Amino acid sequence: MATLSWKNRLAAHQPFHTTRVCVSHVADKTTKRQMGAEHVVYRKIMLAHDGSASATTGLRQATALARLCQAELYILGIVPTSGGFAIAQAAGGADVCGMKRRMIEQSLSEADTGEDCQGVNHVIAICEGDPLTEILAYAKEIKPDLVVMGPTDRSRFTRWFTGSTSSALLQHLPCSLLITA
Repeated sequence: MATLSWKNRLAAHQPFHTTRVCVSHVADKTTKRQMGAEHVVYRKIMLAHDGSASATTGLRQATALARLCQAELYILGIVPTSGGFAIAQAAGGADVCGMKRRMIEQSLSEADTGEDCQGVNHVIAICEGDPLTEILAYAKEIKPDLVVMGPTDRSRFTRWFTGSTSSALLQHLPCSLLITA
């Protein structure tokens, strides 16, 4: 899989437009159809992927939802360069960020060619940086209707000290957020 920045991937992507209405119980965005019934509509779904098992669960749920809605799926692989990764990288020895990047690239490459993404119009991008900052920047660029992510594997102390990514996203995202279990 060729590695491009998310901006280059987005620039090369031909948007897929659909008018199909999706019915789902997981969101609060509604629209009315001519018949007067309320339906949930997602045209763009974004998945934040960090290579973890919970992100893989999020991938399955996001692709199923995108397939159901005939929505575009934007998968953002994030290589964290802050927090514990920055400390481990600075300590020397192994290239921690490089190993994490290769793990995410491998996982997203398998998703791209596997059954999960078949039949779903999708874009895969990988970036490095603070996960919160990168998720918000990518969401601002593509303007999704829904962001999907798995719970982060952080200790209670880390969440207390640096804050929760999902809590910050709830405050700053202009769309719905689905956190998978």
